[in-house]
Amino acid sequence: MFVLIIGIVIFFGVHLIPLTSAKGNLVERMGEKKYQGVFSIFSLIGLIVMIYGFSLVDDCNPMMADCDTNNIHFWEPLEYSREISFILMPLSIILLVAFLVESNIKRILRHPWLFAIILWSFCHLISNGDLRSVLLFASFGVYSIIDIVFSKKEVQSSESLPVTKDVIVIVAGLILYSILLYFHQYVSGEQIVEKNNLFFFLP
Repeated sequence: MFVLIIGIVIFFGVHLIPLTSAKGNLVERMGEKKYQGVFSIFSLIGLIVMIYGFSLVDDCNPMMADCDTNNIHFWEPLEYSREISFILMPLSIILLVAFLVESNIKRILRHPWLFAIILWSFCHLISNGDLRSVLLFASFGVYSIIDIVFSKKEVQSSESLPVTKDVIVIVAGLILYSILLYFHQYVSGEQIVEKNNLFFFLP
C-alpha cells in the first residue's frame, strides 16, 4: 500500500503545481520547455509507481483465513452499481473524446476531460469499496474537482460549431467505450462482460 501512496503523492503533487503560483516561478527559472520536460518525467514516474503499487496490493477478502492483506474493505459494491456504471461510463468516454476533438460539447464544458475523470472515478468507487481502490479512484476524482474549481478560466469561443462535430464525438465515444468495455480484462485484469454475447455492452 505504501508504494501506491507514494505514486499518488508524486503524480498528483506534480499536477497540483500548475494550479499554484509555483508554476510561474519554475517556468521563470527553468524555461517553458525544460519545465514541461521535468513535469512530464515526474508525472510518468508517479503514474508508473501508482500502477505498480496498486498491483502489489492483494485484493483478497481479509475475512478469509488464507488472506494476508492490508487492503481493508469499507463497503461491498453498491446495489445497481453495475447498471449505473453502464449508464455513466459511456458519457465519461464521450467527454474524453470531446476533450480531444473540437465540438460544441467542448465549447460549453470548459473541462470535459476532468468531468470524464470524475464520472470514471465515481463509477469505480461505487463498484469497489476496498482501500486500494478508494485511494486510487478518489484521488483522481478529488484532484479533478480541485482542478475545475481553481484552474484559470479560459476565454471560450461563443460561436457554435456544426452539430455534425458533436455527432462525431458521441459516435466515436460510444465506439471507444465498447472497445474498452470488451477488452477491460486486459486493461485491469477483471472481465465484466461476456465476450460471446453480441450485446455485451448492455448491463
